[in-house]
Amino acid sequence: MDAPGTVLFVCSGNTCRSPLAAALAAARWQGDPACASAGLDASPGCPATAESCDQARERGLDLARHRSRPLDPAVLEGTGWVLLMTPGQLARFRSRFPGYAGRVGLLGLPGIDLAAGGDAAAAETVDDPYRAGTSLAYARMADQVDRLVEAWTAHLQPGRTP
Repeated sequence: MDAPGTVLFVCSGNTCRSPLAAALAAARWQGDPACASAGLDASPGCPATAESCDQARERGLDLARHRSRPLDPAVLEGTGWVLLMTPGQLARFRSRFPGYAGRVGLLGLPGIDLAAGGDAAAAETVDDPYRAGTSLAYARMADQVDRLVEAWTAHLQPGRTP
C-alpha cells in the first residue's frame, strides 16, 4: 500500500473518540503518517471531554490543547485515509461527501478500504462513551481504540508490525 497522507479520525462531536484515536495513533506511529481528527456533528472549538483527557493522560498523552472541528471539504484536503467509528457514521460521511476519492474505512475494520467495496457490517463498532457518561465506558472505549489503532499499524506503516 502506498504511504497515505494524513489519517483523519472521525466521530460525532470530536470530543471523545476521534481526538483520543488521533493522539494514540500519532504517538504509536511517531507522526508517520500524520494524524488528525474531526466530527460529523462537531461544534467548533470545544475541548475534549474530561474523561477522554483522563484516558489520554493514563497513556502518557495530553489532549488539553484539542479543540473540536467540524468535518468539511477543507478538513479532507490532504487526507489519505478517513477512519470512522461506526457504520452509521460511514453512511453519513458517504452522503455528505459522495465524491471523496480518498480511502474510507472504519477504525474497527483494519486495513479495509470501504470505498473499494469492503463490508461495513463486519466492522467492530466503537461506541460513543459520552452517552454512557461513566468512567468505565471511557476506559473501555480507550482500550478498544488503542487496540484498533495498533491493528491499523501494519496497513499504514508497511514493514512495521503492530
